[in-house]
Amino acid sequence: MILATPPWTDVTPGEQFGDGEPALKICMLAACPFPANHGTPGSIREMAEAIVERGHEVHIVTYHIGQAIPVHGPQLHRITPLTRETGVVVGPTIRRPLYDLQLVFKTLEVIRDHRPDVIHAHGYEAALAAWLCRTVTGLPTVYSGHNTMGDELASYRVIRPRWLAQGLARLLDAFVPRLADRCLPHSSNIARFLHQQGLGGRTDPVVNFGIDVDWMTRGDGAGLRERHGLGGGPVIVYSGVLDQFQRIDLLLAATAHVCRQEPSARLLIVTTIQHPGHLADIRRNAGELGIADRVICTEPQPLTAVRDLLQTCDVAVVPRPQAPGFPIKLLNYMAASRPCVLFASSASQGLVDGENVRLIANDTSDGLAEGILEVLRDGALRERLARNGHRFVRAHHDRRGIAAQVCATYFRVLAAFGRPPLPTGRPNLSPQRSARVTGRRQTALADDRCLVVPEHSTSNDWVL
Repeated sequence: MILATPPWTDVTPGEQFGDGEPALKICMLAACPFPANHGTPGSIREMAEAIVERGHEVHIVTYHIGQAIPVHGPQLHRITPLTRETGVVVGPTIRRPLYDLQLVFKTLEVIRDHRPDVIHAHGYEAALAAWLCRTVTGLPTVYSGHNTMGDELASYRVIRPRWLAQGLARLLDAFVPRLADRCLPHSSNIARFLHQQGLGGRTDPVVNFGIDVDWMTRGDGAGLRERHGLGGGPVIVYSGVLDQFQRIDLLLAATAHVCRQEPSARLLIVTTIQHPGHLADIRRNAGELGIADRVICTEPQPLTAVRDLLQTCDVAVVPRPQAPGFPIKLLNYMAASRPCVLFASSASQGLVDGENVRLIANDTSDGLAEGILEVLRDGALRERLARNGHRFVRAHHDRRGIAAQVCATYFRVLAAFGRPPLPTGRPNLSPQRSARVTGRRQTALADDRCLVVPEHSTSNDWVL
């Protein structure tokens, strides 16, 4: 079951939270399993829900696959299942070209039935589908830059040999972003990439990813250390998918270094998407490093459980160097007031070493380990990073402010096309009614009837 209708009933598209902007209809393409508890689909869900909260109408066209995560506000339109695939897989598969072709026809159907103002494509495959639909319909398109293919495609090991995957990645990086009318970078690294591609004229200012910061602050880690066998020593946490490009190998090597100096330390890997092959690699790597008993991997967890598990840790880590985008896991860490360590090469605008994160200059496991040890041993530093990190996310990554910036991009592209939306004549929400609607949404999110994700299990956690 997927909840895809607003939990409030007396707010219609066109009523806004105070900006007075005309109501829009957005056709948003998510060429991936959706919703799903990892970066790209998570950021799409947060953005789409926040845009609906502003009074707009959002139609998400996506695959037939998704996790049981509530989606409040946007309307979901799924392709017809033509295969037996039901599990969420991160990255390319041999079936995805079929799904992407289906996405084109499903999007044309949604455009015919709902007459949107703008197509908003998230990622490369969605951008290709949006371009085909734009060719047929003439609708303006916005491309959201989450990543680059050069950083990821070969690491999935689906396309062989490796040189072929790398060549295809370079072709996609050079070609796909040019298909959109406006490019919307979600990190300074992606903005730099788009400008290097000669797309500065159609690239908007960086719009950060956004999350529901208030929701992330309500984690409760009571009893979870004992339940997961974490002991009373320091706990390092990583939360997210386990694909090769995330560089869990660097984190494991860093943990081995940390454990030599802090024998009671534990690494908690909170998985969100099941992948037995990746877990087998982690088991083997941890065994070779002599830390099999120091690494605990959970069963795949829903976001509600991730929120609670973050409260058990002393330091949270993003081990991927040179990440092109802004990791959603980092936003979750910081919103939960966890002190964070990551490589400086992955840092986006606003992250300051020693103030809101600890940035590691060298992209090595030894450098990562030294940064983790520094944070673990310095209580004042931990407190400062946690406090300022939370303030940073609240100031720059609250999804309500992000939605306003995304909508500004929509209006710019419509103006460029000579298609300004007609005013709806509907009134803005008063401050009192805005607060009442927001409160009703928060009540719905806290209601167990809206939480359709399965209860997380800890009985099958792996102690490597």
